[in-house]
Amino acid sequence: MRTEAIASLRRHPVFATVPEADLSGLLDADPCRVMRASQMLFRQGDDATHLYVLIDGQVELAVNRPGCPAEVLAHLSAGMAVGADALIPGSRHAATAQCVQAGHVAALRGDALTTYLDRNFDLMLAMIAEMAGSLHGLVKEITELKLQSTTERLASYLCGLAAGHRGRAIEVKLPFEKRLLAERLGMEPATLSRSFAKLREIGVESGRGDRVLIADLENLRSVVEALELQWEGDSP
Repeated sequence: MRTEAIASLRRHPVFATVPEADLSGLLDADPCRVMRASQMLFRQGDDATHLYVLIDGQVELAVNRPGCPAEVLAHLSAGMAVGADALIPGSRHAATAQCVQAGHVAALRGDALTTYLDRNFDLMLAMIAEMAGSLHGLVKEITELKLQSTTERLASYLCGLAAGHRGRAIEVKLPFEKRLLAERLGMEPATLSRSFAKLREIGVESGRGDRVLIADLENLRSVVEALELQWEGDSP
């Protein structure tokens, strides 16, 4: 199990250059943990003691507020890290991480990792850059959720899934079930269905499964880009 955890960490952009022996020393005594569907990896307010890197499966990150439903911040998949609060000694988790699809995580001890970063400045910079990039993406996503209509959110998300693809007609695979996609985009499942129906007018087809056919990717991108320019023009 330790070998599997190390192999997963070596595929992560931050830990790829860390020697295998050093990675082994950073791992918890239980280095590769099994996640069951609906299992809590940690709860908001828990002591932050470990950083986790997903080997497979999916984790939902959400914030709980008294008297309000949980607000989903992100859905994380293989290769992503969660629990960065553990890098601050004595801190608590600012959100709840719950497994929504069974899998495994590699568990690194926060105290050991903090000590190692103190001695390895290049790795510390890489970690900061990774966290800053994740924060930037999260802020951008939250801002877009406030500015966009539900259909615009879906169009933008599909363009993100198709990043790197060229050509007109392509098929993309949704990374998780549509119920979770609706939560990720801040809408009800019924609203997501209506949004897919509206996008059908510009050649986006979605069936019951996790595949979405985009008849004209460049057209979809041009629609999203036009909307982004509109938001920038409307900003103070």
